[in-house]
Amino acid sequence: MNIVYVGAHQDDEAHALGAFIKYRRQGGHKLHFICTTNGDKGFSFDTETPYKVVAATRDREMRSVAEALDASYQCLGAPDEFLYDTPEMRLKLIDALRAVEADLVFTCWVDDYNLDHTITSTLVFQATMLTVIASMKTEHPALKVAPKIFYGDPGPGFGFVGTHYVELNEGIVDEKVRLINCHESQMAIMRKVGGVNYAENFRDSARRAGARVGVPYAEVFRPCLASRRVPLANVLP
Repeated sequence: MNIVYVGAHQDDEAHALGAFIKYRRQGGHKLHFICTTNGDKGFSFDTETPYKVVAATRDREMRSVAEALDASYQCLGAPDEFLYDTPEMRLKLIDALRAVEADLVFTCWVDDYNLDHTITSTLVFQATMLTVIASMKTEHPALKVAPKIFYGDPGPGFGFVGTHYVELNEGIVDEKVRLINCHESQMAIMRKVGGVNYAENFRDSARRAGARVGVPYAEVFRPCLASRRVPLANVLP
């Protein structure tokens, strides 16, 4: 399969990295990462560094994650915190999904604390359907089958009820934490914001998800239930 994570920002993929590590270890899949924004506001407490330098840093960090998984990476270039569902962004995402011949898409849940996340979710919802509509013209030809969608867990407070669990072992969780730490700029900011190791938080959330289904660690997802975009459970690793 061609498996894609579409996130708003460079580090959103953390919510599905365990599954992506398992896909890579299975072999036979092509992995891809797409970000809708360039992350240029990501140095939260820094008013001096130019936005283009911040964006380049975020790009480099994201590419290090992609390279570790032999995955491709594309940024659609919207300014961080100013993402909108526009004709331009829809067409960019439709074409990006067509270019990698996407079969399965993981993305942000439909409700979240950040509008970049929820708008990315909306864009994925619409763009996946439109990838098969040939009259929606982009550089790459229409797909034959619309990509299916799984949503990742945004955490408590946003109405997410997980239904599909991917079991992780300790080695996969260790690798997930290592890859999240590739986002060095964001890890430093999260330490300043909350005084915690953000990457290790994902180890804790994997442990909690696993406890719900009787395994040491897991990631949890929810399928899109809209026509043509409903994934079968057996496509999860």
